[in-house]
Amino acid sequence: MKVRFTVLTLTVLAVSFSCKKNDNEGNNVPPPTQNAIDFLMDSVYLYSKEVYFWNDRIPSYDQFNPRQYKGSDELKSAQNVMGAIRQLQPLDRYSFVTTIEESDGIQTGENKDFGFFLKSASIDVVAPVDSIFWFVNYVYDQSTAGIAGVKRGWIINKINGTQLRYDDESVNILNNTFFGSATTANFEFIKPGNITATASLSKTSFTANSVLYKNILNAGSHKVGYLVFNQFFGAPSRVELGNAFANFQSQGITELVVDLRYNPGGSTETQDTLANLIAPLAANNKKMYTYEFNAQLQQGIFPLLKKKPGFQNVSFSESVNTIAYEKAGTLNLSRVFFIVSGSSASASELVINNLKPYMDVKLIGDTTYGKPVGFFPIEISKYAIYPISFRTINSAGNADYYSGFAPDKLTPDGVNKDWGDISEPSLAAALNYIGTGNFGRAAENRQMKLRMDAQQLTKPVQKNLESKKFIGMYKED
Repeated sequence: MKVRFTVLTLTVLAVSFSCKKNDNEGNNVPPPTQNAIDFLMDSVYLYSKEVYFWNDRIPSYDQFNPRQYKGSDELKSAQNVMGAIRQLQPLDRYSFVTTIEESDGIQTGENKDFGFFLKSASIDVVAPVDSIFWFVNYVYDQSTAGIAGVKRGWIINKINGTQLRYDDESVNILNNTFFGSATTANFEFIKPGNITATASLSKTSFTANSVLYKNILNAGSHKVGYLVFNQFFGAPSRVELGNAFANFQSQGITELVVDLRYNPGGSTETQDTLANLIAPLAANNKKMYTYEFNAQLQQGIFPLLKKKPGFQNVSFSESVNTIAYEKAGTLNLSRVFFIVSGSSASASELVINNLKPYMDVKLIGDTTYGKPVGFFPIEISKYAIYPISFRTINSAGNADYYSGFAPDKLTPDGVNKDWGDISEPSLAAALNYIGTGNFGRAAENRQMKLRMDAQQLTKPVQKNLESKKFIGMYKED
């Protein structure tokens, strides 16, 4: 079922900005047009003027003149207008425009791609770092890659017979393969043990599983639930989470490690589910977080949006947009460990922020993405626009994490290890802390530093690859 009112959550820093009185003066009514591109560009402007969190920064129509941003086609034109709006607010790295098809896929997990992704990394333990490879970092079960048996930790050695290296040419090949128009590709992988495997893969339609792995591990006398959760999709994700935690509960776990290292966000309702499963019993009925929209929306002044299906009776006031804990299950943990990285964003950061006032939250890995603002899609013709429209505030009043959450323990992503391998640096650090009260020995830390140095070197390229992927979270209603 298509969701009509979705709020893609992230969370915003509360900052006051001044505007000159004449910033919004002038004509705010677009001139008549029969041109579809002009109509689309006007619509992007007008809806953003209503819902944008910083809408007082958007000048009048005749001052902004959205039609000046016409591009090579409709989508590019709409994206240009949104880009110009984004430039009005330096904090906005996020507002975007996409097709309705892609927007629906964001919400449902119904994808059409190879079903796996990659990360550049080195496994050197001596300086200088000179062996950077492209590793498979996750695979969805029902994708063409999952069905072919591709696993996390495999090295992608060749694509269509071309050797991959850590250079611009290889990055272009990867971008064209994963995000270009080609629908098939031949991959050569190197498996652990230096074993070569080949697979001809296609971009096929499938429903992604959000739980990539779950298991019970031991750390000293503790039974540890370990969960790899890759994206906050809608109802199917909530079923997966319920099943995973029912198993953890039946097995009597005493500690929990949730792996969000590649999780870019998703449904805030699914975030609510995860938070309710993790939170201690004492959090029940207490505030989890509040959505805050611009003053115009809170006052019910959104005439254009009210004409959209699903928005006629929506209230944006804080009183009806405050979420309370509804504790699920009987787990009563005093702390939780999250494995995170620069790819952990929005709903992943939201669950961390929401749990912090109620339990000991420990982060392992690297600093998270830093995306504390949100938006909901507005459909216009064949497109969906996502102007930032709100922030969220936890029960302690905290909403300021534009720089991300720094980890308690900095560790490299052991992307050469499959899920559940207890020698993987981040998981090993969590288990070591649970078992001994500290994250690791000094000798291990020196080795980890070399791998961290390599990870820092590869970050710009990884960000370039991930820039084409969705990062956000949405509210179902």
